Amino acid sequence: MTEFHRITMMPMEEAPCVVESPEPRYPGDDRPGDPSLLRKGWQRRFMADAARLHEYADLYQALGFEVHTEPVTQAELGEECGDCRLMICRLFVTVYTRRSAPSDHAAAVGLEAGRRNG
Repeated sequence: MTEFHRITMMPMEEAPCVVESPEPRYPGDDRPGDPSLLRKGWQRRFMADAARLHEYADLYQALGFEVHTEPVTQAELGEECGDCRLMICRLFVTVYTRRSAPSDHAAAVGLEAGRRNG
């Protein structure tokens, strides 16, 4: 076993230097939402692969939220996304949510229950 392997396999408390475990960070997570949408009560959630959008929309709607999406803009992407900008802007959307009115949520839940039973 080399010295490198011995050091890298040490428990954190025995490591010869301090190693910080950074929080996972996804490009665009810290970006503010569209001001016009924020004024209307929408909250920016995250950027999502448009191909899987229905999964996120179904989940948020089941929790009583309305879901709105916008194309990802280059302004939402940080410098770390330089090589992927075109791909992200074409394949991803920014997801916004806001609480549904209680009657809207009840209707949506009723429709979903009807689909399962019918």
